[in-house]
Amino acid sequence: MASETATGDVHSGLTLEEAGAQLTTAVTRLSPPFPWAALPADTVLVGGVVRDALLGRLRDNPDVDLTVPRGAIHLCRQLAGRWGGTVVVLDPVRDMGRLVHGPWTVDVAAWDSSTMEADLWRRDFSLNAMAYHLKQRTFHDPCGGLQDLARRRLRCVAAANLAADPLRVLRAYRLAAELGCTIEGRTRQWLQQVAPKLGMVASERVLAELERLCRAAQAHHWLLETGTALGTWLPMARPWPGLGRLSHQLALAVGLEGESLTRQLALARLAGVLGAQSVVERLGCSRRRQRQWQRLHHWRQVWAEATAGLTEDQQLQLHLDLTTDLPALLLVLLAHNQLPLKQARLWLCRWQDPADPLCHPRCPLGGHRLQEALSVSPGPQLGALMAFLRCESAFGRLAVDDEASILDSARQWLQQTGLQQTASPRQAPRRSKPDSP
Repeated sequence: MASETATGDVHSGLTLEEAGAQLTTAVTRLSPPFPWAALPADTVLVGGVVRDALLGRLRDNPDVDLTVPRGAIHLCRQLAGRWGGTVVVLDPVRDMGRLVHGPWTVDVAAWDSSTMEADLWRRDFSLNAMAYHLKQRTFHDPCGGLQDLARRRLRCVAAANLAADPLRVLRAYRLAAELGCTIEGRTRQWLQQVAPKLGMVASERVLAELERLCRAAQAHHWLLETGTALGTWLPMARPWPGLGRLSHQLALAVGLEGESLTRQLALARLAGVLGAQSVVERLGCSRRRQRQWQRLHHWRQVWAEATAGLTEDQQLQLHLDLTTDLPALLLVLLAHNQLPLKQARLWLCRWQDPADPLCHPRCPLGGHRLQEALSVSPGPQLGALMAFLRCESAFGRLAVDDEASILDSARQWLQQTGLQQTASPRQAPRRSKPDSP
């Protein structure tokens, strides 16, 4: 079962020496694809791996960020040459490289200043401006990150550091969601000031940061602010108003769990924070992601307008469109108070049954069998017949385990339509009450 992001406690009175000892223990337990001793003497461990080690939430193979005085890309190539892995040049001008080796991702960057401490002052947030010197086994915290970590507070080191990479605006909301932090008041003001510069950032970086944010357990606390930040850059952005209710607890209440919970909740959140087709296109979303957004947006609107209930055609099309993503729609409807929780739970239970004929509609007989038994040629007529049988099966008007009965219904339909390829299987739409799927 999925759970809230686990974070440990950092004692506010922890000294630099005690933090260094804690980091030494944590680093010693790691088994990176190369020995730590193979790194240059002035190599420094920074960023999330230091923060997570102090929080007691370090994974077995975390993403590692290293800084060196110079020659970062060269170091990546040296490590790959001796211990294997793939090297990616992230930024040749700023001398930043990446080594990918199995489950490990190691980013190496040259110092942005002449000293380690000056380099830390140029980082984004105090929580990421803490460092562990691997050779000396010492902890360095010039920006007060340890105290902020104990207070669960996200604080920007300097406004200019945000402006240097506007993507840090979105990173702030993502870190707050992942770590369960508050954002310091002055930092929030700086985020609002820098947000209009998000247009300077490559769209794929923006989208990747949004996707990471939406997977964080506590993202619902920050989605509306994130949408507002996007709106200062893209005025056509229209975040959905129910974003603040798309919580982990809501997903649990409806009956989701595990990876399905994480994926469906993230999809619902991302659809809501993007909010408009033009934003989806502007960020360069994949065609699959665009279709997901379009279908969630479409069926949210249709549901809101269907005060008399969905017609059978609409119900069938909804389940055909949302074969894998129906839970995301349920979460969106719940967040906007458009669906009772009891109904959502019953609907999800049906969807979780792969044999449910409506939630997973399919024709009870294959096309080849219908051609053989009824002498129907391939083409639009066969397609229309299969659509009719699929609909009859979905709404329980066919005995799906009785082939003779299915073929009788097919013959009757062919006779009633007079073999017209454009015939409709029903003359008038049938509607269901809003409290049934």
